[in-house]
Amino acid sequence: MAWINITLRQLRAFVVVADHESFVAASAVLGLSQPALSQSIRQLEDQIGGALFHRTTRRVKLTDLGTNFLPSVRQVLRQFDAAVNDVQDVAARKRGRVVVACLPSVAYRLMPLVLARNEELHQKVRVTIRDGNLKFIIEAVASGEAQLGVASFTNPHPPLDSVPIARDRFFAVFPRGHELEAKKTVRWTDLARYPFISMTHETGIRDLVDRAIASMNIKLKIFSEVTNLATVNGMLEENLGISILPGLVLPRADHPFIGYRPLEKPELVRTIRLIWRHDIGLSRSAVAIIDTLSEILIEGRLREDGGAIELHDGFDDEVIKAASRRNAF
Repeated sequence: MAWINITLRQLRAFVVVADHESFVAASAVLGLSQPALSQSIRQLEDQIGGALFHRTTRRVKLTDLGTNFLPSVRQVLRQFDAAVNDVQDVAARKRGRVVVACLPSVAYRLMPLVLARNEELHQKVRVTIRDGNLKFIIEAVASGEAQLGVASFTNPHPPLDSVPIARDRFFAVFPRGHELEAKKTVRWTDLARYPFISMTHETGIRDLVDRAIASMNIKLKIFSEVTNLATVNGMLEENLGISILPGLVLPRADHPFIGYRPLEKPELVRTIRLIWRHDIGLSRSAVAIIDTLSEILIEGRLREDGGAIELHDGFDDEVIKAASRRNAF
């Protein structure tokens, strides 16, 4: 197949001449001299293999070939202009799609605030939230299924880059009216006296709690093990025991059935990290979402009882900017 050497400039010239039925009027619209416009149309006709216009001293009219060709050219130009506009919008952070893989606790409390703010600031940036355990998040980001991950982990993952963004403090949670409600803070040793509702090992919460009680030689009276945070709340509401949860999943302060107190001696804190693939970097739309997320944390919208969830001191905005420059799109 022969190479087709038709330019957008020639196609636009063809449409404008057809619309105005005049080379004089078309040259004024396009800002071209009449000889340059005539040459552009002749080159297009050479590529097509036939005349597109009947030319007279008074007017210019489309040939049958030109009439049949014109709708297709209009469609091509519309599609091209739309594609360029979309890319320009993405570059201006006006439009894009960001998939965020995150922990259920992050999806439950933090991401709704981010999405609400995003609707105000970046209405054309569509955000998809996919929540799951740490293994799911790592695989989603490593495979490119998600551009961003938000999770808590300590072991390095070579295909990925990450920065700490938030500190999430752990609390003792219990039914309203429980003995622990009379305390300002709860010690770990206090927990051993009551039936305990534990998360399963599929969650990062269980591993953190297990390490903490092992270091203090404390044994909990595990009543049940569950995976879903909603199940924990349901059991607490039925007065079936107590539990330990991070600040991100605490019930509202005015919850009628569930109360909580900070854990101390020692205080248990997990680090929430942003994750992305180092060989791909961050899109400008993804950076826009990160900016919104950090704004929410700085404002203290999620701070409960002395700082349950807050911006991490080690958050490095320069790392985020470098990642976005690496492969901006």
